[in-house]
Amino acid sequence: MQREFFADGVNSIHWTGNLIRIDFATVQPQIKAQDGQPAIESNSRIIMPVDGFLKAFELQQNIIKQLVDAGVITVNNQQETVVTEPPEQKN
Repeated sequence: MQREFFADGVNSIHWTGNLIRIDFATVQPQIKAQDGQPAIESNSRIIMPVDGFLKAFELQQNIIKQLVDAGVITVNNQQETVVTEPPEQKN
């Protein structure tokens, strides 16, 4: 059985021995942090061996290249990724 979950982003990544632990987080708009912004809450964790982590990273790099090629994101000279508006669909 496959399970899906949503995450707004990665909260932290830890390396211990041969395992990588990736903690995912979601924004909790109903809960406010001390600065008044919505709280970020860790909600899920993936634990995988280093070789699995490296393969996942390779797949993510391929998706980033596709997003850049499609004009969805741009990468500036400082290697910062900027999300842009999706290109208009041509009819």
